[in-house]
Amino acid sequence: MFKFLAFLIGSFILISCGGGNNYQKNIEKLDEVYGCDNPLRPLSKKRYKECIAKERANNESFFDVNEKSLDSLFTRDNQNYTLQYSVNPYLWQAALDLTQKYPLKIADNQGGYIETDWIIENMNPNNRCLIKIRVTSIELVSNGIATNLICEEKINNQWALVEKSYYEEEKQLTLKILSTAANLSEQNL
Repeated sequence: MFKFLAFLIGSFILISCGGGNNYQKNIEKLDEVYGCDNPLRPLSKKRYKECIAKERANNESFFDVNEKSLDSLFTRDNQNYTLQYSVNPYLWQAALDLTQKYPLKIADNQGGYIETDWIIENMNPNNRCLIKIRVTSIELVSNGIATNLICEEKINNQWALVEKSYYEEEKQLTLKILSTAANLSEQNL
């Protein structure tokens, strides 16, 4: 009985060691046929998404990038890099600083656009306003920023646009942004 059990265990070990190589080859063959949908290669949702992305990119994947290749991408020795701002960074930072106390709905640094969510004061809950700011220049110039203030008031439980010009308020916002941007620029000289 002991000899039979030892023979059985030994056979199992030999088969599993030798068969593992064939099993791996079979999985690789099925990978070629099925790709990421190989039924013998269970993938987590994350790994499956990575696999699909790699297939779509012709087997090139960001997930396979190693630190050395990333370092070469961002070093100054590599002459194939371009650093480009689409908006003036000082105007952008100044606009963010101005709106930091309000909830932001949109902050798109590439398009240079900031929009707050509706701002409602506790003293007057029937009025609300939002601020829209667009950085329009890559240079620090006085016409490189545009601000817009939109206000609504509640009438019969419906919000209606206030037909009033907020030119002075918008001008003050613009001047505050320009002043802050100029200070930021001077600090970084």
